[in-house]
Amino acid sequence: MKKIILLFSHTLTEPQVKELKENWNCDKIIYMPNELKNNWMNVVDDVDINQFKKFLLDNLQKGDYVLIQGEWGLTYNMVNFAKENDFIPLYAGTMRKVTEYKEGDKVIKNSVFSHTSFKKYGG
Repeated sequence: MKKIILLFSHTLTEPQVKELKENWNCDKIIYMPNELKNNWMNVVDDVDINQFKKFLLDNLQKGDYVLIQGEWGLTYNMVNFAKENDFIPLYAGTMRKVTEYKEGDKVIKNSVFSHTSFKKYGG
């Protein structure tokens, strides 16, 4: 069985947890501690990327997974770091359903995202 770390600002839904267990063989899902999660969600220009790298190195073994979604530059760097260290980076695929309606002189747009499946970065 494998582990997965979530470099991800959301809490997984039950179907997502089920997919990780059944389709990806994950028996342990590791969320970031609150301080680290806050730093991931609120990226500043001088963010210390090493805090995220250390968290992966301290908690994963080769062949384990890491779900990476967030600020583009940080995500790009962490996907590369994961690959360099033989971790398997994943992202959550979604389907978006958009509805729009007019309310006076305004257009109200509502987007609902539904999970489709987890996918490996780079195929």
